[in-house]
Amino acid sequence: MQQGSKGLVEQMDDPALVERCRDGDRGAFEALMRRHSNLVGSIAYQITRDVDVSRDITQETFLKVHRKLDTLEDTAKFRPWLCGIARTTSVDWLRRERVRPVSLDSLKEAGKEPVEDGRLAGPGGAEADREAIYERVLLAVNSLPEIYREVVLLKHLRRMSYKQIGEHLNLPVATVESRLYRAKLLLKERLANVER
Repeated sequence: MQQGSKGLVEQMDDPALVERCRDGDRGAFEALMRRHSNLVGSIAYQITRDVDVSRDITQETFLKVHRKLDTLEDTAKFRPWLCGIARTTSVDWLRRERVRPVSLDSLKEAGKEPVEDGRLAGPGGAEADREAIYERVLLAVNSLPEIYREVVLLKHLRRMSYKQIGEHLNLPVATVESRLYRAKLLLKERLANVER
């Protein structure tokens, strides 16, 4: 790609880049990656809390995006679609990591022996409890219907204001507030059921 045409591609909006990607323009896909890799990386980091893993997830996310680009019906919704793939990829990684079996001997060596109530004793016990709570909340958030999950993630993961969320989703602020309120009620209910 010549320097001038590369500059033109960089100035295109996401829907135009997606259309060019579908026509086989590799430079357009690279432009999408450059534009959104920090966003994908930050979503991955917020979920995994691991810089190296978030880099891997960013690459995996863009591989999935490249393979699934033809399934995106509304090119104007590329960004939220991309964010959804990044979140799903991150949560899938988290689930894979959490289900790895851990031997009691390795816990003992690390000073994290299980205590009677199921928490881990030792210096890492409190951190393990926090991680378990974080995972439960994350799984509860991801189990929400999409209209609620989206506003929760934009509010708490991206730290957007109600007005910014409304602009991003093309919704009135009152609808954003209503969805967030309903999402909090659903989360409270789901997390209460987990505790029982």
